Amino acid sequence: MSLSPAITETLYMLGLSDRIAGVSLYCNKPPEAKSKPRVGSYWKVLYSKLEPLNPDLILVTTGAQLAVLRELLDKGYTVYPISLPVTLYGILDQIIKVGIVVGEADKARSLSYSLGEELEALKGVLEGLRVHIEIDLGGPVAPGAVTYLADAFKYMGASTTFDSVRVHERIIDGKSVADAWIIDPDPKIIKDFNPDVYIYEIPYGGRASFEWVFEKLKSRGLEGLEAVRRGRLLVLEPDSLAHYGPSLIPTLAGLVAKIKALF
Repeated sequence: MSLSPAITETLYMLGLSDRIAGVSLYCNKPPEAKSKPRVGSYWKVLYSKLEPLNPDLILVTTGAQLAVLRELLDKGYTVYPISLPVTLYGILDQIIKVGIVVGEADKARSLSYSLGEELEALKGVLEGLRVHIEIDLGGPVAPGAVTYLADAFKYMGASTTFDSVRVHERIIDGKSVADAWIIDPDPKIIKDFNPDVYIYEIPYGGRASFEWVFEKLKSRGLEGLEAVRRGRLLVLEPDSLAHYGPSLIPTLAGLVAKIKALF
């Protein structure tokens, strides 16, 4: 059983779909994963759905799923956490880790090496570009320095708005909380960065149109950015860059082609 979209996709790409007893609500890649029993979300398990499936092993990630991990262990389930990747090559390493855990190390290495070759073709292809990235998760979130996305764009030669910010401190319920992602990025910082390209990944339920995103940016005073005025605003479907499974590598290749077509 997999409660991580990235791990679920990896299992499918390893040809192990018949061994997957259940997945989370967010496991939508590949589309076939949607046919599996849904046993909860990324943060909450529905035990009425999970218990009848009696899984031998439950795969989760670290980070936001640590609380789920502890809860499942307390209930006596066999759970294995795969560390959250913070680099582009960490995604390839994640594939091998999953393969080792499920007894398919050779298949996993083969997949990882193949994607690694695709990755080589992306090195330095965006040299010198300034790119601002936002993922709408009910509000805009941008990658900080210690994230796989900041690493990916640095690998491709681009700089991103917050690629020197290691930790973003927020106050929640009077307490300071540190995050590697920038929640509600400051419009002034984005303006000062003056990106050549603005990438906006819409949320589920959002409209994948320039006009819909333009209104979102206008409400934050960002409609005057040169990238927006010149039409260098790329609107992505949900889970394009937020998804850090194996398909991120070809997704990046397709994104590079779209960016180059803007100039």
